[in-house]
Amino acid sequence: MALPIAAPPATKRELSVASLKEYTSRMPSKLTTAVYRRVAQYCDTRTRRQLAQVSQSWRLLVSPLLWETIHVYDYMDASVAAHVHKHYRDHVRHIQFQTRRSRRDVPKWLDSPTEIAMFGAWLEMEWPRLETLFIRFLYTPVDIRAIDLARNMPLLTAISVENSYLPWRDVAKWAMTAPFINDLSVTYAKDLKECDKQRFAHLLADYNVLQATRGNGFSRLRMQYQPDEMGIFYASILRTQPKLRELRIDSIPAAHLEALAKQLAFPSSIETLCLGVETTETLPPLACLTPRALPRLSRLMVRCNTNPLSQCHIALDEFVKHEWPRMRSLVVSVLTNEQCQKLPQICPNLEVLVVQPGSPAERQIHNSGLESMLLGLHRLRRLHIVQQISPIGEMLSDAFIWKATRYEPPKVFSLRKSRRWDVWAPKLASSPWACGNLQDLSLCGVYLSFPALIQLLSTMPRLSSLKVSIRTGAVGATITARMFEPWGRHSRLRSLVVDDINEADLPRLRQFCEFMPCIRSCRITSQKEFSIVSDHPSKPPQTTVPSSIKESTDPSFTDSTVSLKR
Repeated sequence: MALPIAAPPATKRELSVASLKEYTSRMPSKLTTAVYRRVAQYCDTRTRRQLAQVSQSWRLLVSPLLWETIHVYDYMDASVAAHVHKHYRDHVRHIQFQTRRSRRDVPKWLDSPTEIAMFGAWLEMEWPRLETLFIRFLYTPVDIRAIDLARNMPLLTAISVENSYLPWRDVAKWAMTAPFINDLSVTYAKDLKECDKQRFAHLLADYNVLQATRGNGFSRLRMQYQPDEMGIFYASILRTQPKLRELRIDSIPAAHLEALAKQLAFPSSIETLCLGVETTETLPPLACLTPRALPRLSRLMVRCNTNPLSQCHIALDEFVKHEWPRMRSLVVSVLTNEQCQKLPQICPNLEVLVVQPGSPAERQIHNSGLESMLLGLHRLRRLHIVQQISPIGEMLSDAFIWKATRYEPPKVFSLRKSRRWDVWAPKLASSPWACGNLQDLSLCGVYLSFPALIQLLSTMPRLSSLKVSIRTGAVGATITARMFEPWGRHSRLRSLVVDDINEADLPRLRQFCEFMPCIRSCRITSQKEFSIVSDHPSKPPQTTVPSSIKESTDPSFTDSTVSLKR
């Protein structure tokens, strides 16, 4: 009888694999499904697609996130709609007819017939859980009445149409067929013909559309201004929409602004008001900007497309006469220094303040206005001030930092000797600024020296994003580790954007980034052309983008950018 042959001894690798399989089969996973889902939420689209190919478990976990938002222009074939509808229609929440890269970017291969066919291929299908719909173009040949929103998209709540070639009333009638719609945004195309503009300007028909809501109105409306000689349409918006929370009207002529303000000047439920004004002359005071007319107003945006000679600050004269305890966000084009000094008293709970470009030189913010905002606004989290540099009057500089902190920069003893930077350090004391929660600060047109920049960061420990211009002008000045002890280890600064800088300050900026390990990105956005040479022999030198790119026709290149990476 033949003896059984003994099996060869298992190798070390086979033993390790067998023990690993036995361990994984007996011991449950330490991470729950919620943790894996949380990790997948922080991944980009490319990583999610790779995770979906790992296993069936990952595919089931990532599919709701991968197909939650669909950018239609990223798919060049209309047959993708049938595939997505067949396998992932329950996961789709948002459909956007745009690309991922930019909201205004449209692929070159798209033309009007192709886009219309793609529009119909996606919207004629049933999406039971769709919530928002964004349409980049809405052409005249598109018959939106054939698309039944109540049947195809029963849970749709928001529709946004940009560059529409259809009247507002047609889009509104179509949107109101959805039972839960409460958000409508429509902007017209810029290349509309005069006959189309005249055909769109029938406010009586638009008024009838608002009357048809029957109490189930909108909570957010965005439209472009049309002349209302009878004065019934814009006044009827607030009367027929009791649930309206946000109202945005664009392209308002300056001559019609006063009449519009009178129509909106009665109590309403509006919390956010956005007015886009096109003018080349002086704006009248906005009569509707009173707490009696807008008792719940918390966000105000007044943006003017103006020239430097226009007087737009008069529009906010009525606003600064009253107290606004509910005001949280203020975005304006022009804000004078006197108005800035009144903000801590009239808006004590302000969190966001943005002053956009367009301020004339004689109406810009000075050191006293900026200092009063930083010392008086306790809840301020975001402050953006963009203004032009002009030699007229007192302009913003780093003097307000030394005045508020009661400290002095390094002194000069002789032109032949270097400044006392090796022994200088910022004053470590309690922060003089009342806005201790300030996280985002942008001061375009403000030149700070490196001592002032270090002193500012040492007194704002929660600042995470900063944009300034740097101009030290010191001969032989160096950055030492003494300046960053001990506050540099606790700083939360992650992003530093330098709007303008001299070439002599570039080595100091590199030393500044080396002593601030918390900074993740440091960018120089300037029209100048720099050449940065690395001190480390293993690192290649970094150069800027050539100036010829800036002069190219591609609109994406607006300025030259220098990245400083450690």
